[in-house]
Amino acid sequence: MSTYIFGDLHGCYDEFTALLKNINYNENEDELIFTGDLIGRGPKPVDTLNLITALKAKHPGRIHSVLGNHDLNFLAVFYGYHKAKAKDNLDVLLNAPKLNDYIEFFKSTPLLYVDPEKKIAVAHAGIYPKWTIDEAQKHTNVISKVLKDPLHTKVLLANMYADHPDHFEEQMLSSDLNYWRFIVSAFTRMRLCSKELVLDYGHSDCTVIEAQKDNIYPWFNFGSPFEYKRENFTLFFGHWAALNAQCDREHVVALDTGCVWGDRLSCYALEKQEKISVLSLQKKRESK
Repeated sequence: MSTYIFGDLHGCYDEFTALLKNINYNENEDELIFTGDLIGRGPKPVDTLNLITALKAKHPGRIHSVLGNHDLNFLAVFYGYHKAKAKDNLDVLLNAPKLNDYIEFFKSTPLLYVDPEKKIAVAHAGIYPKWTIDEAQKHTNVISKVLKDPLHTKVLLANMYADHPDHFEEQMLSSDLNYWRFIVSAFTRMRLCSKELVLDYGHSDCTVIEAQKDNIYPWFNFGSPFEYKRENFTLFFGHWAALNAQCDREHVVALDTGCVWGDRLSCYALEKQEKISVLSLQKKRESK
């Protein structure tokens, strides 16, 4: 059995199936894990979700994903709390025969996947540097519980688009909405932060070097249990296509190589400890 961890698919079905062929994927033996953003912007979101949900139905213990910001955006659009943008290519999903299946699939998808035996953790944007794996798991379990409650789901989706709170404080635990919003932001939107671990959203169009001139740095530059090997886990994340999967931190692996932006789709073969990629079929454009 082999384990493959995929970067952001964004509905790039043809590249996804090409990469599955490239790795000689055996659905009866191999395990697939996704860093989120299965849909959004790409050309074939219906085909992508149909394949993944079908595989998960047949092999629930071997197909895993985490929520990305585009996946949550789809839920917000479905519930009427956000307007669909043409560039996100969500209309085909909203009019698909299996729409309700997609909604239930995403509502049952966590923000964090942890395999204690394989010593891996997978999150879309990463894990807030202040948190251990156990703490991160506790926080994401809160959102999983929220998404199982119809009323709480609507409250979250109606209020998750905000840049504050931008840092974690223990007293936040007593304020449901702020707490929920920060958890979602940390796991699905985080890229840069200050040395004080304040999340930064004002440098989204800057390069890492440009942001550093303002004392803003990639979140993975700061101390974490992965870096110190205390728990001997490796964290895999996507989300940051402009990074081009360049991350020199031990125990942290970036996997978004900008397939939807015309670059390539990548996965990580866990047992071989190597990245495998196929070229994108999409038109080349600037990644975000």
